[in-house]
Amino acid sequence: MSRVIRLLRARTGRVAARRSLAARAACAICAALALGGGAPTMGVAATDAIAHVDEPRAFGHTIGDVLVQRVRLAGAGRSGGGEEPVLPSGGRVDVWLERLPARIETAADGSRWLLLAYQVTNAPSALTQAELPALALRTRAGDVLRIPAWPISIGPLAPDAAFDTGGLTAMQPDRGPAPLAVAPIERRIAIGLGALAATLLAWLAWWVARNRRDAARLPFARAWRELRRQGMANDGGEYSDAAWRIVHQAVNETAGFVVQRSSLPRLLARAPWLQPLRPQLEQFYLRSDVRFFSLTPDELPGGLAVEPSPPVLAALTRSLYRAEKDRHR
Repeated sequence: MSRVIRLLRARTGRVAARRSLAARAACAICAALALGGGAPTMGVAATDAIAHVDEPRAFGHTIGDVLVQRVRLAGAGRSGGGEEPVLPSGGRVDVWLERLPARIETAADGSRWLLLAYQVTNAPSALTQAELPALALRTRAGDVLRIPAWPISIGPLAPDAAFDTGGLTAMQPDRGPAPLAVAPIERRIAIGLGALAATLLAWLAWWVARNRRDAARLPFARAWRELRRQGMANDGGEYSDAAWRIVHQAVNETAGFVVQRSSLPRLLARAPWLQPLRPQLEQFYLRSDVRFFSLTPDELPGGLAVEPSPPVLAALTRSLYRAEKDRHR
């Protein structure tokens, strides 16, 4: 009896061992399939569903327009809200469309939506039908979410031929620019020219008035004007006593005292701007002494001599007048 019991226990142990090995093998196979991405684990079958899509307007599109498909994710997959699909890559779809980067957003009610945006990248010469491509989006769990194709129409930027009635011809005349209001410009130009003319006239009047004032006020200016009025401003020859007196009077008025040859240093100290003309003034007073006091060369102070050329009163007076004018500028 005990022998029979031992045999039954041994057979039961072998059966349990075989069942354990089979269970381990099944688990290994399932794990391999899961790692390979072939089918979902736990023995649940993958789903293949048509997505709920909010499609964009199908007509009236042209180059540059962006069309957005909104794919609802809340009901996708076996989990009822399931795992999110792998987002498709962006890039050129066909000659008309380019897919922009996709994104997922959550609505106010908590539902999740996949946004697929397509931009029209070309303009046909006539109205053309295209379509947003069909997609099969696979989740990492193996579920498939299918988005069907959506037909759209793409129009040209402008028709090949326009109407040929009235002002709707294909070739239109050039549009001229709007007329420019020239009256304000002419008014500003007139004001500017008037101001310029007034400035020039004022400057001319000031210049004439200054010259007249200087001619009436400055001693050498009056002397130069008097020599010119009497016709004695010729650079050569002998001069009358009146011409000599005119120059003497101008020098005396400038100095503020009667100037003689011996008082020339005092004159130059009082009017240093006459210093460059000192040699001419010394010759003028030597000639004046010889002329009016009948001095002979022997009677002149030692070391002084009269130049052999006659005194040029006009040149001296002109030089004195210019020096005086430069000083009063």
